[in-house]
Amino acid sequence: MSFPTSLVALRFAVLCMAGLFTACQSNTNSGAAATTVGNEQALAPATLQNSAGTWYRCYRGTVGPDTVTLHLQTWPTGFENRNQPTFFGCYSGADGQPHELTPDFDAVSSSDSVLVRDHNPSLLNEEANGPLWRLKLNGNELTGTRAAHPIRLREVQLPGSIALVSRYFTDSLAAFPKQPKSPHGRISLHTLLPANNSESERKALMTGMLRGLRGDTLDSQAAPASLEQYWQQQKSAFAKDYRADAADLAQDRPTEPDSSAAPSYDYMLRYEDQTVTHVFWNQDNLLSVGFFTYSYTGGAHGNYGTRATTFDMRTGKALRYADIFRPDATVSLSNLLDQAVRRTLRQTATTKLDEFLFVKKMPVSHNVYLTRSGAIFIYTPYEIASYAQGEIQVFVPLEQLRPLLRPGLPWGGGEISQR
Repeated sequence: MSFPTSLVALRFAVLCMAGLFTACQSNTNSGAAATTVGNEQALAPATLQNSAGTWYRCYRGTVGPDTVTLHLQTWPTGFENRNQPTFFGCYSGADGQPHELTPDFDAVSSSDSVLVRDHNPSLLNEEANGPLWRLKLNGNELTGTRAAHPIRLREVQLPGSIALVSRYFTDSLAAFPKQPKSPHGRISLHTLLPANNSESERKALMTGMLRGLRGDTLDSQAAPASLEQYWQQQKSAFAKDYRADAADLAQDRPTEPDSSAAPSYDYMLRYEDQTVTHVFWNQDNLLSVGFFTYSYTGGAHGNYGTRATTFDMRTGKALRYADIFRPDATVSLSNLLDQAVRRTLRQTATTKLDEFLFVKKMPVSHNVYLTRSGAIFIYTPYEIASYAQGEIQVFVPLEQLRPLLRPGLPWGGGEISQR
């Protein structure tokens, strides 16, 4: 599954570099749903609410002859400067392999319509484009079509799943506050918070989500005390870097705003820092999420990637690579990934890897998440392939992985078990 046709496509149109702040005051983007919250770890589940225009829902039903589970999320009008809602989804069928549904930026949607592009490798055409899902929201149902196949889905809460509240923050900061047409740098943060389970389980999972947002690979560093605290820290760091770069570049800015050099220069002054949380799996006491980040700070294009984490929802513990696989699993995993990446990218079994990737042998990514039926290994741009090939996610079925799993792992036996 490749990301260039997903959320990143529009981000490339919002390139940014550095700007000058005379103060660290934050102004909300017009049309976006800015949110200021208190210490959400102290709030009871009943008081947690979605930010305006955002939600996460789980649906189950049929797409043609197939039964699927769909995790669907939306972000408000104004997200990525769009004048309509933005949808992202992840669905799986009986085999448990997840497939992404990403915004179709050429289609026009409304508050009750969902238009997303399917990235199931088996459905891609010769131009590597998947079919469009055309859906309508009718209460707790989604109905529509994928190509010629009818879709009928109903909102559900699956066994061993967790209710999640969607929270979204955004701020825009002027590079030159005293100039009315100043370019802006923008920072946004979207995450999900647990809304049920016991207080201790909810707190543990919330701590894990905050660690995931920050990109922690270990649990040794203290987690942020709250989502609000983390948001304020991110805004301060963003503004500090923006101001420092602007100080270096301000002397080169054209003195006449209408000069031929000014438009291109101002276009390059649009910093972007974005974090979005995606749900890949939420069932069987496993919650797998991806923390997608995009950053532009100058140059030909921005950088992006997804950090994935699976949580044992009974304990809130993150199941990292070292918790899942035996120490001696690397060679066997590499061989399995060699086969799986060919399936993902529709290459023959005899095609050499370095004919379509940067590598001759698949490295074993520790950026991995779980579904009931397998594991997905994520490779960010440049890791094994060109930037144009995008982010590559490789699915390996559970049955192939069983001999490589750690003893006592709460996964692989059907229902996750208490540690």
